Amino acid sequence: MNYNKENIEEILNNSIDELFEKDSQIIFESYNLHERSIAHRLAIYIENHFRKTDYVVDVEYNRMRNKYGEDIIGNLIGKNLDFEKYGKKLSNVYPDIIVHKRDTDNNLLEIELKMQWKNSKRDFDYIKINEYIEQLSYKFGVYIELSENREECVIEFGPFKLSYF
Repeated sequence: MNYNKENIEEILNNSIDELFEKDSQIIFESYNLHERSIAHRLAIYIENHFRKTDYVVDVEYNRMRNKYGEDIIGNLIGKNLDFEKYGKKLSNVYPDIIVHKRDTDNNLLEIELKMQWKNSKRDFDYIKINEYIEQLSYKFGVYIELSENREECVIEFGPFKLSYF
């Protein structure tokens, strides 16, 4: 299937709906769960939409191969992004959720997830999404902000305009 913004957005909305239907209690601020736990559950629902494809859904997957190479003993290298234009150095990164074909550079979707009441690093997530698209050739980069109320959840597609840099 050739994925476009509309069907990716539909997959994400359906997956968030399922998260609310089956796991709404973990989204409550009073639970104060780490976003990794919530990302894991959301990734399960996203994965259901890719079961009949060659794409894999991973959480915090930080390895890459192909043109990026291997370390001196043949291990996959850590996923890195260069943030020099933002005044930071090369950094290991751990995407919240990705949809990709492992051991290739076929990268479909990178998601950064935040909870509405813990979104102070939203701007850095926008930067990361932009750089995943630019440096690692992800077709889509998405920022998802979850709220206790489904109607207040946000899905934003990058690349983002960053006027403060």
